[in-house]
Amino acid sequence: MSHQSVRVATLSTGTQATLESPPKKKRKSTYLVRKEEADALQTKVKTLRNELATLQSRNDGADNQFPRDIELQEAAAKNQLLRQLLREQQGVVAAVQSLISSNLEQEPDNPMYTYIHLPEDWSGRREAILGMKDDKINQAFRYVKARSRHLDLLKAHFSEERYEDLHGDFLCHRFDVIHFPGVNSLKEVFDALVFFLFNMEISISEKLGHITVREDYDSMNDDAYISNHRLVSNHENGVISEVNAIAFAQYFECHEEFGSQPCALITTDSVDEDDLHPYDSLRRVRRDISAAAVLTEERRRKRSDGEAEELVVVMRRAMFAKAHRPAFEVPSNALLEVHDGIASWADVMLQTIRGLVYSRSP
Repeated sequence: MSHQSVRVATLSTGTQATLESPPKKKRKSTYLVRKEEADALQTKVKTLRNELATLQSRNDGADNQFPRDIELQEAAAKNQLLRQLLREQQGVVAAVQSLISSNLEQEPDNPMYTYIHLPEDWSGRREAILGMKDDKINQAFRYVKARSRHLDLLKAHFSEERYEDLHGDFLCHRFDVIHFPGVNSLKEVFDALVFFLFNMEISISEKLGHITVREDYDSMNDDAYISNHRLVSNHENGVISEVNAIAFAQYFECHEEFGSQPCALITTDSVDEDDLHPYDSLRRVRRDISAAAVLTEERRRKRSDGEAEELVVVMRRAMFAKAHRPAFEVPSNALLEVHDGIASWADVMLQTIRGLVYSRSP
């Protein structure tokens, strides 16, 4: 009995020992432990790198914005400075223009002017006119070419200045570039120009309402069209004006002044003294005109068709006109009308040429 108890007790004790002491876990190898630690460190490093990149991008954005702001401020300052310099330059140009205008009023300059004295006898008159032909044509060519040297001939241009000089004469200086697109040839425009030259009194009377007549007329044919004409106009306000001028018109198949291309020219200048027909200064307002028109050919692309080209005849025209101060009493409003119409003949010339060439063109 006692023996069995001892055995049971022993079993009980063994069972209890077994329940209270679970089996021991297997130990990880040092390799696995180190690998897990390395993986954890790599994950942490990756996280830190991402955070660092985020911080850097924020800093870079702030750093880049600052230089951009500086650049914008510098650009704005430069633009403001340029605008200020431009305004100052425009002021200088305006001052120079004012100086030129003042100088013109005190000392009027006409680069196409030639003193012309015609004797009483016809042979002497013709000799004087023929003798000045080449000089007048070359003088007109040189001035018009110089005056248009820096202009784009395929763009229209118009400039004019009017003023009263120290003697009370009223003057007008005009220069323009005019286009005749779609015409057949330069010769066609030149022929229309010559027609106006020999019939201007008709065009002036029709378009301006000034009854204009030729009181005397002489024409010569050398290798150019040459005319000496005296035109007397009766203005609607009752004023009578007179012009005594000599004109030369010539067409060139080839001219070295314009790149050996076809060209044409008309130039006119006023007679200063005419022994046969002196100015009637006690009844008429004397009007002088020195002018030149040069015709050349240019080519440009058609606006309706960018590929095709068209012929454009370009007219470069210079005019120096003067209405002398009357030696007799003229109502101020009537004199103002004469001054206002000082360049009207140039407008009539252009209207006449366009009417002729475009009525002929298909």
